[in-house]
Amino acid sequence: MKFGRLTTSALTDISWKLPADPPITQAILDKLPLRTQAPSIYVGCSVWTDRSFIGKIYPKGTSPKDFLRIYCRQFSTIELNTTFYSIPSTEKVRKWKEVAKPGFQFCPKMPRSISHSSNMDERRRLLDIFIEAVLHFEEALGMTFMQLSPYFQPSHVAALQKLLMGIPRGFPMAVELRHPAWFSDEVAQQELFSFLREYGIVAVITDVAGRRDVLHQALTARCAFIRFTGNNLHPTDYVRIDAWVKKLHAWLEKGLSTIYFFLHEPEKGLCVDLAAYMLHQLNQLTGLQLPLPALEGRQQLVAGC
Repeated sequence: MKFGRLTTSALTDISWKLPADPPITQAILDKLPLRTQAPSIYVGCSVWTDRSFIGKIYPKGTSPKDFLRIYCRQFSTIELNTTFYSIPSTEKVRKWKEVAKPGFQFCPKMPRSISHSSNMDERRRLLDIFIEAVLHFEEALGMTFMQLSPYFQPSHVAALQKLLMGIPRGFPMAVELRHPAWFSDEVAQQELFSFLREYGIVAVITDVAGRRDVLHQALTARCAFIRFTGNNLHPTDYVRIDAWVKKLHAWLEKGLSTIYFFLHEPEKGLCVDLAAYMLHQLNQLTGLQLPLPALEGRQQLVAGC
């Protein structure tokens, strides 16, 4: 994910402190019922096909046809970016689902033919086809998400709302904002977040070095969806993950029951290392027993950070 990426030399000039929870998040947390079961926490990467995973979480000599099967036994979710480029066939979705272990969650990205269209409100038929396709994941369908174009401004919000109002109630959907105006225009942002809350749609929280405004911390539903972009395991990656572990622990203590957290690194294989670190730290703080990817040298990594 190149959005908001900075050079290494620029990283030392940034404050990595997470913003305070805005009022909409407080309102969501205040109305959460007492949780009686363990939370559902899904941590994963944005790709399973990268060959740098071989020798890291895939045994040496692993055939590409076995990558997804092994990935699904190392992680609990995948940010399914391949659907951004085309709507998958029913057969493809069923094939992916058959490979996954029980409990694994696929999080498909809405096709750009919808999310990046200049006539978004006219893409209703394409949206119906996308929803119909991903529903074949059945219980393996996690959170779908719509990444809006960096050029999509608040002035176009009516088209977005019209499209989203056509989504079946209860269908899992999240929306990621990128245009700076969403974060400089507080009125526009709050109106959209209120709309998302009314329809049970999640506001994606993005953590990337070069755009700290997108780190809005707004929960619009009883689920958090975070996309985190690191800098090839620069020391600040661990500082930022430590802050997130504390934040997630605080939200869990208040009753939040579902979290999706996706890790991105310029060198894709490094997201595995950071995921192992994050899960270890989260287990230490919360007392949970979330499984870690079987990363060679994992204990040395954790102990060293």
